Amino acid sequence: MKYLVLAVVVLAVLWLLRGKRGTPRPPGGATKPPQTMVACAHCGVHLPRGEAVAGADGLYCSEAHRLAQGDRG
Repeated sequence: MKYLVLAVVVLAVLWLLRGKRGTPRPPGGATKPPQTMVACAHCGVHLPRGEAVAGADGLYCSEAHRLAQGDRG
C-alpha cells in the first residue's frame, strides 16, 4: 500500500513539473500588441484591423464584401 501512495505522489510531482513549462514565451516579452477589432460594413463580422480591406465607405472582411456593398473606392 505504501508503494502505491509513493507512486501517486511521484506521478503528481512529475505532472506538476510538466505543467510548469507550459507554452514557451518569446524572449524579452516580444509579443504582438493587441489589435483593434473592427466590424465589416457589409456583414458585421468582427476582425482585426490589420486584416480588414479598406474601402471608401468603410472596412470590410473581404474584397468580395467590399464589391457586394457597391464600394468601388
